[in-house]
Amino acid sequence: MERFKKIFAAGVIFVTVLSMSVVVAPQAGAVASAGDLIKMAGLSSVYYLAADGKRYVFPNESTYFSWYGDFSGVVTIPQAELESYPLGKNVTVRPGTKLVKITTNPKVYAVTTGGTLVAVPDEATAATLYGANWNKRIIDVPDAFFTNYITSSATVSASAYPQGSLVKFGASADTYFINADGTASKIATEAAFTANRFKWADVITATIAKPTTGSDIAGAVATLTDTASGAGGTIGAGTGLTVALASDTAAASTIPAGSPTTFLKINLTAANDGAVSVNAIKLKTFELGTATYVDSVTFYDNGVKVGTAKNINSDKEATFNFSTPIVVAAGTTKSLVVKATIVAGQTSGNFALGIAAASDITTNGAAVSGSFPVRGNVQAVTSSTIGTVTMANVGTSDTSNDFGEDNVLLAKFDLTAANEAVIFSGFAMKNGGTNTAGIVGNMRVVIDGDEVVKGGELVDKIVTFSFNKVIIKNDTITVEVYGDIGIGNTTNTIDLYFYEAGDLYFTGQDYGYGIEVGSTGFGGLDAVSDGIVVTLTAGDVTIDMDKTATPSKDVRPGDNSVVLATVKVLSAGENATITALGAGADSFYITGTNPSCTKLDNAVLKDTVTGASYDLTIASSTTASYCKLTNSDEISLVKGVTKTYQVKVDVAGSNDTNPAVDSDTLQVVLKSTGFTISGDDSDASLQSSITPTSVSGSIATVKTASLTWQTTALTAKTIVPSAKDVVVYAASLEAGASSAVTLTQVKIHSTSTVASAFSDTNISQLRLYVDNKLVKTVAGGIVEPASGTAGYINFTSLDTTNRVIPAGKTVTLEVKADFASTFSPSGVIGLTADGVAASIVAQDKDSNAVAESVKNAATLSRTVTLASAGTLKVELTTTDLKSNNNTIVLAGSKITSGDKYLGKLTFTTANEPIKVKTLVLGQQGTARADDIASVELYDKNEVLVASKGVSTLGDANFSDLNLVLSADNVHEYFIGITARGINVLDDPSATADDAETIIYTLASSTQLTQLGLLADDAVTAVGVDLGDDITCVEDTNGTVAAGDYAEWGIATSTTATIHGSILTSITNPMSDTTLTNGTDQIIGKYKFIFNNGSNRNSDNTELKARLVTLGLSLATSTGVLITNVQAYFEGDISNKTAVASMADNSAVATSTFSALSGTTEDVDGEVTIVIEGDISGAETSDFVQTKIADLTYRFVYNGNNGTGTDVSNVLLNISEVQGAKRSN
Repeated sequence: MERFKKIFAAGVIFVTVLSMSVVVAPQAGAVASAGDLIKMAGLSSVYYLAADGKRYVFPNESTYFSWYGDFSGVVTIPQAELESYPLGKNVTVRPGTKLVKITTNPKVYAVTTGGTLVAVPDEATAATLYGANWNKRIIDVPDAFFTNYITSSATVSASAYPQGSLVKFGASADTYFINADGTASKIATEAAFTANRFKWADVITATIAKPTTGSDIAGAVATLTDTASGAGGTIGAGTGLTVALASDTAAASTIPAGSPTTFLKINLTAANDGAVSVNAIKLKTFELGTATYVDSVTFYDNGVKVGTAKNINSDKEATFNFSTPIVVAAGTTKSLVVKATIVAGQTSGNFALGIAAASDITTNGAAVSGSFPVRGNVQAVTSSTIGTVTMANVGTSDTSNDFGEDNVLLAKFDLTAANEAVIFSGFAMKNGGTNTAGIVGNMRVVIDGDEVVKGGELVDKIVTFSFNKVIIKNDTITVEVYGDIGIGNTTNTIDLYFYEAGDLYFTGQDYGYGIEVGSTGFGGLDAVSDGIVVTLTAGDVTIDMDKTATPSKDVRPGDNSVVLATVKVLSAGENATITALGAGADSFYITGTNPSCTKLDNAVLKDTVTGASYDLTIASSTTASYCKLTNSDEISLVKGVTKTYQVKVDVAGSNDTNPAVDSDTLQVVLKSTGFTISGDDSDASLQSSITPTSVSGSIATVKTASLTWQTTALTAKTIVPSAKDVVVYAASLEAGASSAVTLTQVKIHSTSTVASAFSDTNISQLRLYVDNKLVKTVAGGIVEPASGTAGYINFTSLDTTNRVIPAGKTVTLEVKADFASTFSPSGVIGLTADGVAASIVAQDKDSNAVAESVKNAATLSRTVTLASAGTLKVELTTTDLKSNNNTIVLAGSKITSGDKYLGKLTFTTANEPIKVKTLVLGQQGTARADDIASVELYDKNEVLVASKGVSTLGDANFSDLNLVLSADNVHEYFIGITARGINVLDDPSATADDAETIIYTLASSTQLTQLGLLADDAVTAVGVDLGDDITCVEDTNGTVAAGDYAEWGIATSTTATIHGSILTSITNPMSDTTLTNGTDQIIGKYKFIFNNGSNRNSDNTELKARLVTLGLSLATSTGVLITNVQAYFEGDISNKTAVASMADNSAVATSTFSALSGTTEDVDGEVTIVIEGDISGAETSDFVQTKIADLTYRFVYNGNNGTGTDVSNVLLNISEVQGAKRSN
């Protein structure tokens, strides 16, 4: 093999670990789990937490990116937690991704399992296996880290790929993983590819023959994704996953068709013994709306779309397979939101989405449990006008752009809003071009010339932008997406498009409904190559400023080793040597506002991989705003290998002669003319072949440490003695980006303009919290107001850990109070920050004083009124969608989720939390204890909270309810019942009678007396804070106020009627067909489904429903005549009803079933009624169609084998059933 020339420039090698100083990692709220990527605030090192509880460090960026595509998964944990994990080994390069060598030896190795190195014997072998550009796969491992690897005595064969390689053979699109035994395992799906964190950039297209195949890889394999390469053990999966409906799932409501709507929110909770991966979820539709009208069903995790949207199929379901599994960390809960769109044009129908059974969730082995079905509330479609958004003028002009070129147009389109103003909250686009990490970065959105968001990056081919832009009604905006090109390969492409319409996020400003972009115009940007395709080009040498690695930021005077820019250099044609930088006039310099070269010192150019540093000389330029940078060291470039350097400087501080000051800016500029560079083979200058001609870094702004304080306005609150944990003051605190801020004193004042009860006699304890962490507790330290002077509480000696606000972070500060058992004096408390410098004292990370700024000094945070006791109001209403209609209850069953409850009880609390001790509901219907088994209360999420048996007369006394309700809130509960069965076999409690009615009120004084209770005691309650009984008596004037409950004679529930057999569904099973004249023509079919549970007659025979009459509306063309209408049960054509009576000018035919022979009209389960008649007069373009037009009386049945009261209003969630149409 030809020896690489000038591999390593002279200099000192510094051993470093992967720096994440420019990455903002999410803060972990709980102990990290095995498999997490972790770091500590203020420390740049990134670790992998393995199953053995040790942290394994990434020695450099190259190693990290062999395992991961970006830093999005890194979480920041507290220092104490990080220190609790002992250090393990260094992470080694992932097998199959890169070839490696050390900086001082040209021998090249393949990496296999456990960090074992297998030598590539010669260039011919490398070219055979990896192609002509094989050397682009090589990364350097610093000598200091080479001991992490084990060197094998074996060598790589030209006829077999090393273990861990990802290979495509021949023209096949299949990708194979090479196993340790040399066999090739096919990666079965893209989901399996993604689940194992493989990257397409690592796939090799082979010219050698495919080896023997092994078993397919169909999912995530723990040993393949183990970043510790087996050193830390294998991460175990959790044993259980609990699924539940979220308490804040979407409430039942009316929605327009064509609007993306939230249908469901579920909580997934993993067992404490391990994380759980959710690989697939099957959703099902509920209610009677046509399932196939439910489109664009999409899962969202914390606002981010998960997987792709699906339409519900004719089986009323859709299965979502997640290529990247949804991971629920051990002992935590993850919430998923489901949105869907009802097909535009629909004007009616009830829809709900949910998970029918535990088996509909696929995990990595964890058992799934929960109360199934887990389903959302009913969303009823209504005819409504909503906004529209139309896309047009999609940019389609392809471009060719150099590596490193900034501000390149990637996409362009117009959006027009109609009907209402529209809130445009963001969008996501997919790259249909080359999937290479770093191919483009710092993407930003410009709307009508104004930048609205920046810093977007591709993650798994997707870039997501979030912002808030209002599109005025009938206005058109122009949206442009720009990005900075990175360094890839020549002919790589960037091709942004929308994968689906739901990837643009709109909400109507007037009507508040979600809006989906119209299909017209959207089709111009919904596929690969529809929009702008950017093709990467390059000269022999390319340069780039990586603004993702070093974004715009704030720095402090006195900061040392500040990274101002990250420079990337690639020689594509040959090995090359840089002998000087900055030799040309104004070719390598730092510019900015208020520049002075004496404010900068110790400038260096540092190799991020080797740690080698090259001194940069700083000198004044003839251009006033430039500080020249020069270097004359030799720097070697290897053909095809991107070298990455950081430009670092020290910024002068207050103790220096010429310190940097607020608002100074610093920006590095590097031009092609700044290079003195020649090819090692050609010995020719390559300066003229450098592209682009100039690159600029991000802007660093000098900022002294700062703290911005803004009092938060809270809703007024009334409390009673002994109230606990009451927030009496809140503020948001923002630390400047240049330094963490440490609070040393916080003084909060009571306003002198409000009658103050801010005193130690009223407040037993005050607690100060920062970012939800306790900082200080004070008892007896209030300085009371005097002579018009505001009182205050001064918090000092604050907790040394919790008082620190990280740089650039905004946190919430709260003061919480516990109140005394009595108030003296009573009155009002109002607290504020006065803005005086001495009231808030803070320091920066070097213990220097921080300039504090209070934006809204003297603004009251909250008015807290001290009252004597809490109040309670109890109402009974039937206007809620869940309880706004009468219902039919099957004997032996209960009203539960999805049914209509009898009524809604609304408890309104004020001043303090209240415990409802007892609740008595009085029965006003005909049912008694032999009909009613129990009465239930359900919360607003339809979770059972209480159940009680009834008295002889059917009254329900919840004598031990003890329902605790939070203060100053409205609490809703629904009334359900469980009916006894009718003559159920071997059930002596099945004593119900058919057609008995149930109507509940808050118990009357008569009913209370019959139960041995006092009048006005239908509701009894006690204040939680004060412990005193709460006054709540029956309303007497028809207006329920605080201290009242609804009068029984005015506020009643709906009526539930018990029947032994009930109708549950009516549908049309007949397809449209051709119309012909003739006798006995089938003109309609209707399928009825009845349920009789286990109910029986007194003679122990099955209790059935008896059909009585069916009235059908007949619609025909003019001239078509229908006569002799009869009905029969499908399969029993010989037993027909008498000719139907005709009414309403022969437009309604009513069939009577009592004329059928025997007891044919007694049915259970499913029965289809066929309607026939004689048709005459039908000609071309004529039609005949039947309809059950009004289900409140057109179909009559008896739920008790014909005994007792008939059912004329079937009380289904539909009002009519349209039959099939016969036409010609």
